[in-house]
Amino acid sequence: MTRPRTVDRERLLESVEQVVSTLGPSGLTFGAVATTSGLSKATVQSVFASREGMIEALLERWLQQERMEFEQRAGDAPTLRDRVRAHIQTVLAPAEDTNSRLAASLAALASTNSRMEGVMQWYADRMGDFSAKTDEERHLRMLFLAAEGAFFVRYLAKVPISAERWQEIAQDLQGFAQK
Repeated sequence: MTRPRTVDRERLLESVEQVVSTLGPSGLTFGAVATTSGLSKATVQSVFASREGMIEALLERWLQQERMEFEQRAGDAPTLRDRVRAHIQTVLAPAEDTNSRLAASLAALASTNSRMEGVMQWYADRMGDFSAKTDEERHLRMLFLAAEGAFFVRYLAKVPISAERWQEIAQDLQGFAQK
């Protein structure tokens, strides 16, 4: 009698990520992931009940990794300024391949009727409800939104920004966060 094979979910998520990176969000299918992973389509379907489930799992994995990097940079009991600085460093860090895959995952998720609770919670953890009562809080809110805008311009709209220019943008935003 043979033992049923267990599926390494992380390895399967690597295949999902590879498909999205290679074929784009529209190319993400159970068949494409099965081919990339070397598993059957039924196995992929048993792990992720839907295409949206694959995207959500991929996005959640990235959000967990990003959250750990952010928390290391922000430190214990961070102020709003500390959180914005850490956000800029984390989001604009030169991790080209990771950011491209994240943007593709977000685009895929946004193109569905999928739940966005994980993304909404990520923003709430990072910036609360975006309220600002003081000039400093308004300044920091705008810096946060500028970093997000830069990320989406480069990785979602695919505006070509060289590594040098990207570093310059990150340094400018970091400088503004010091004021």
